[in-house]
Amino acid sequence: MRSRDMQERPDVAVVMAARAGDRQASEQLIRDCLPLVYNIVGRALDGHSDVDDVVQETMMRVLDGLPGLEQPDRFRSWLVAITVRQIRDRWRRGRTWLTADPLEENGHDPDPQADFSDLAILRLALSGQRREAVEATRWLEDEEREVLALWWMESAGELTREELSAACGLTPQHAAVRIQRVKERLETARAVVRAVTASPRCPDLAAVLASWDGRPSGLWRKRLARHVRDCPQCLLSSSDLIPAEGLLADLALVPVPVGLAGLVLTRALGVDSTGVTVGAGTRTASGASRTARTIGRLSAKPAAMAAAGAVTLVAAGVAWYTATGAHEPAPRPAVAAPLSPAASSVPPSPRTSASRAPTPMPTSTPTPTADPATTAEARFSGRHALRSVDHPGDYVSQSGRLGILGTVGATSSAATRQAATFTFVPGLADRRCSSLRDATGRYLRHYAFRIRLDTNDGSAIFQKDATFCPRSGSTAGSVSLESYNYPGRYLRHRDDLQLWLDPSEDTAAYRADRSFVIVAPWT
Repeated sequence: MRSRDMQERPDVAVVMAARAGDRQASEQLIRDCLPLVYNIVGRALDGHSDVDDVVQETMMRVLDGLPGLEQPDRFRSWLVAITVRQIRDRWRRGRTWLTADPLEENGHDPDPQADFSDLAILRLALSGQRREAVEATRWLEDEEREVLALWWMESAGELTREELSAACGLTPQHAAVRIQRVKERLETARAVVRAVTASPRCPDLAAVLASWDGRPSGLWRKRLARHVRDCPQCLLSSSDLIPAEGLLADLALVPVPVGLAGLVLTRALGVDSTGVTVGAGTRTASGASRTARTIGRLSAKPAAMAAAGAVTLVAAGVAWYTATGAHEPAPRPAVAAPLSPAASSVPPSPRTSASRAPTPMPTSTPTPTADPATTAEARFSGRHALRSVDHPGDYVSQSGRLGILGTVGATSSAATRQAATFTFVPGLADRRCSSLRDATGRYLRHYAFRIRLDTNDGSAIFQKDATFCPRSGSTAGSVSLESYNYPGRYLRHRDDLQLWLDPSEDTAAYRADRSFVIVAPWT
C-alpha cells in the first residue's frame, strides 16, 4: 500500500533526460525525490539542525553522480544508497556539517530542542498510538534509526524491499533479520513510552526514573524495559499496542520545509545572486527557477518564513486529515485490572471480536503446514511447563494478562510456579494441535500478535488464536509452537523476554528464541 500523498516514482525517461543535462528534467527529479530523501534522513538522524544540511549534500551528490548512472531503471535504489552513505558519513564526523550555503546564513537558527519526531507529530497532526510510535523512535540508537527510517518508508509504501536491501548492500534475507530486530526495539520503546507517560505513573517506575535526565536513549530504554517486563501494571498499560506496521501503513510523508526545498533547488540549478539561471553557455530564467529563487530568498526572512510555514502546516494537516479520514484505529475497551492466577477464580471479562486490532486476517481457515496427527495429544496432554532453550532458567509464564518468559525455580513462590504451569488440551480449532490453559481457565492466545491470556468467549476467532501446532525445535527434544491461523508465525520470546507471535526467520538465534522443552509442571 502506498501513502496517499506520495510523489510518483521518477520515470526512466525523466532520469535519462536529467542525466543528459536537461535542466527541467533535473528540477522535476529533485521535486520527486526530495520528500523521500528528507524523510529517510530526518528519521535516521532525528536531529533537526543537521537534517537540512545532509539532505542538501545528498541531493548535490545525486545530481553530480547522475551522468555516471548506468542503469536509469535502478535510480531509486541508487538514490537511497547515496542517502544512507551520507547519513553514515554524518555519524562518523560527529559534528554539524558545513555546506557551501550554510543554513546559518539564513538569519535564524533552528530550535536546538526540536527534532524530526516533533516535526512529524506537528505537521501530520498525529495523536494516539501513531504519536507514541513516533516518540518511541527517540529511544533508539543511531544505527537502529537508520534501519528504522528505511523500514518506515517501506511500510508507508515509499520503498520496496528490493530497493531497501540494495541500498543497504544486503540480501533480502539479511535485511529482513535486521528489520525484525529494529521492529522489536521499537515495540519495546513504545511500551517504555506508554509507561513513562502514564498518568498516574507506576510508583516503582517513578523511583527508577529519579536519576533520569529526561533525554531518551538506548541505554535508558534497556533499563526501563527491564522494569516494564517485570511490572504487571506497566505491562498492562501497553497491552493494547497495535503492531507498528498497522500504524505506519498509508501514513503520509512529513512535508519538506518550504525553505529547504528552495535552497536545494537554488543550489542544484545554479541560480546566481541576480536570479538568472546559468546554463551551458546560455542564460535562461524559467518559471520554476524563479519559484526556487523566490523560496530561497524567502527563507532568509524569518517573519516571512514563519507565515509561509504556518500556511504550509495548516494546508498539510487539512489535506492529510481529508485524505485519510479516520487516523487512529477504533478505540479499544478499557483493560481490566491485572488478575493474579492465584488471586481469584473469577475469569476476566472476555473481549469481543469487534475490539480486535485491525490485523489482517486470512480469508479462509489455513491448514497447518504439517500434520501432527495425534502426536500433540499423546505427547503433550496434561499439565506441563515450557522451558526456554536459550534461557534455561526461564519458562513460558504470565504477568497479569500478558505472556512473558519468567524465571522460575524451586524456591519461587507458589503463585510464580503456578503462572508457569499450563494444561495442554486438544486444540480449540483443530484437535490435531494444542491449546494451553492456565490454572484460572484462561487460554494462551495471540491478540494483535502479542501473546496473552484470555477467557474463551466461544468465538471462532478466539479458538483459532488459541490453537498452536507443535513443530520440531532447534534442539533434540524441543518443540516450537506454530500459530494455527497464521502459519509461519511462532510463539517466541523477544530480547525483552515478552512473548509474541513472530514470523519465521532462518537464523539460529530466531530458532532458539521460539524453541521450548516440555517439562514436568511446577505445581
